Amino acid sequence: MSAAHVVLVAILLCSALIQWTNIRETHVVAPGRPDAASYVSYAYNLREYGVYSRDRTWNAPTPSRPVADSVSPPGYPLFLVPFMRGAPDMDFMARVVLAQAGLGVISTLLVFLLAARILHPMLACTVALLAAITPQLSVISVYVLTESLFTCLLLASTWAFVRATQSTRTNAWLLAGFLFGLCCLVRPTLQALPPLALAVIALVPRWRHWLRGALLATACWAALLAPWVVYQRSLPRDSDQPSLFRATIYHGSFPDFVYDGHVENFGYPARDDPHAAQIMASNAGLAEWVGGRMRAAPLRYLRWYVLGKPRYFLAWDDNVAAMGDVFIYPVDASPYFNRPMFRLTHALMVGLHWPLMLLGIAGGVLALGHQRWLALVPGARRGACVVGIVFLSAIVFHVIGAPYPRYGIPFWPLAYLLAIAAAATTIDRMRALRRPNRLSNGMT
Repeated sequence: MSAAHVVLVAILLCSALIQWTNIRETHVVAPGRPDAASYVSYAYNLREYGVYSRDRTWNAPTPSRPVADSVSPPGYPLFLVPFMRGAPDMDFMARVVLAQAGLGVISTLLVFLLAARILHPMLACTVALLAAITPQLSVISVYVLTESLFTCLLLASTWAFVRATQSTRTNAWLLAGFLFGLCCLVRPTLQALPPLALAVIALVPRWRHWLRGALLATACWAALLAPWVVYQRSLPRDSDQPSLFRATIYHGSFPDFVYDGHVENFGYPARDDPHAAQIMASNAGLAEWVGGRMRAAPLRYLRWYVLGKPRYFLAWDDNVAAMGDVFIYPVDASPYFNRPMFRLTHALMVGLHWPLMLLGIAGGVLALGHQRWLALVPGARRGACVVGIVFLSAIVFHVIGAPYPRYGIPFWPLAYLLAIAAAATTIDRMRALRRPNRLSNGMT
């Protein structure tokens, strides 16, 4: 066993300890808040009635057959179904968070496997360690929300795509497409990426060697998503439920998440917007009102979309639509409140956060256009390009939509990988510059 594997085992044990301590000692004040309750309702109604619905039949005084809907994608509710034993209770919650803690440890392993295909083994261990000790990546396990499952599937699908670019096997591309399909069924954030990537690969000559594999992956991805799309179209249109895409564009259009200076509803600016109903009713309303506001204050909106949105999306502290700091829903007990080791890792990662994010962006840009500049293992340029595409695409898609900070957490391990690659490159370049100076000094 190599030194890197010994270190990896220690990191995985550390990850398991952090995850286990978190789910055992964190107490969420009101775990059944709207998003969580909707996912639980979908799972319960699927199990009890065979109907995909967010109606809360499990706590209704007189339960009745729910009405089918398609507001949320089915990936996470389907994950919850096996943990149901009748109506959801605290035992159900305990089973879910234990499974999610396991996903957290698997995610740490996937970070290493992904990084090891691009970086030297000890650098890959560094990336895995950063992921293991990041508070948000363990705290997400205690909530009945999509973040934990999405993080695991995002890392698995990115690893599969990197592996596919380094392989000649058809099955590698099919596996990548399948895992990415699962990822999009949990959260549709990156749903536009496969067709866009396919178009770019077809148009860019130096990427066309990926075309056959990308076609296979996209076909597998589309086949997995097709039943959900068919189901959505089979339901009658609900005029009270706006388009998810339109809602995302609208809610993300308010600079600093505030409407006209009404800071009392920070994070929920639509509550103060008197034209919200008109805007959300149609694409024409969205274009008319949001477009009109942009034309009236172009510099303000330019700053928001170019600087403000990426800053919020990558921010450490989610105080927009969450409790703040590392928590989503409020908690009144957590190891991050009183355990020295947890407080130490919290302080360390707070200090490293923005350097890692900024280096991650730099590494992503280099991975797309100048992979040869990065300190990578042989044959890893294509893999670095894949990681750069996924990470930078996530930023772009959330700049277009709603850049809530909690949505960025699953992408942090990719930023860590790119950041370590960029940092290692900088160190190598500095050493290379010093070497000629030493030689010249020795000759004088």
